[in-house]
Amino acid sequence: MATSSILRALAFFALLFVQAIEAEARTIVDMSGRAVVLPEKASRVVTLGAVPVLNGFLFAFGEQDSIVNGLPTALARKYQYVFAPGLAQKPIVQGAEKALAVEEIVGLRPDVILTMDVATAESLRSLRLPAIYLRWTAPDDVKTLMALLGEIFGKRGLAGEYAAYFDRTLELVARRVGSSDGSERPRVLYVDLRRLTQPHRVADWWIARAGGRSLTDAPRDQESVTFSLEQMLAWDPQVLIVADRAEAEMAFHEPRLQNMSAIRDRRVYVAPSGAHLWANRTVEQPLTVIWAATIIHPELFSLEELRAEMGAFYDRFFHTRLSREQIDDILGGSGGR
Repeated sequence: MATSSILRALAFFALLFVQAIEAEARTIVDMSGRAVVLPEKASRVVTLGAVPVLNGFLFAFGEQDSIVNGLPTALARKYQYVFAPGLAQKPIVQGAEKALAVEEIVGLRPDVILTMDVATAESLRSLRLPAIYLRWTAPDDVKTLMALLGEIFGKRGLAGEYAAYFDRTLELVARRVGSSDGSERPRVLYVDLRRLTQPHRVADWWIARAGGRSLTDAPRDQESVTFSLEQMLAWDPQVLIVADRAEAEMAFHEPRLQNMSAIRDRRVYVAPSGAHLWANRTVEQPLTVIWAATIIHPELFSLEELRAEMGAFYDRFFHTRLSREQIDDILGGSGGR
């Protein structure tokens, strides 16, 4: 069948879905300003693109069972299956290069499709599919995003609870670390050692909120920043944060890094990994701030306090009671891919 014929067929089936829900429909305006028609109850959800990130938002609303697609192999994280065991049996509709299996997506009969890629949302909407674009650029966007999902799932109160928790957590950490001048704070670098990049701009934000001075915190438009080994040595970070255990081993065994303060003082840390890697954008971001404050200012925050906060967070928002071993597994970065 020619591509144009396939697209016409997909558009036809999508139109049938729209007509089926027309009697009990509502209009939602997404974060690109586009109006999208959804059924009164959104109980079948497809997540596309940054799937672990998007799933985390659904976990926070207790909507694990609403997700009808599985995790792409390249993006799979262990604790996604702890928080939502049913994901293991769901069909995968996204390839390694983010190519979408549109026919399979239509076949899943989604009430709503969530994506953080505006081009994907536009493409799917052209097929009359109910695609919602979610944006997360500034740190506070997470609260706007949660409010929109609260509207979609009829859980505005829970979205408000999360926003209040987010603000309270930041206020708690701010009170303890104080308002010292940035130059007096410990020098912190979140780094991908394999590529010599700081991969996510949000890290500059949570490092500062945790009472550190991010060495890559300078105005930039791009998400990541690349630097040389010489630049990293000149910065001389006192705290080094990496994404996995293999990178931590690299740091300690790289001869050229041995005089770096973070290496000499054994202050190299693997970022925790739960629903997603905490160092990147995730609904778990309040926990990221507490964790970072614990490693940057261990005299102000205890590991036991962090463990208790994690247990309460996942119990309250993800409806999952984690064991002490699971909490330590997440803290050790073992929950990754």
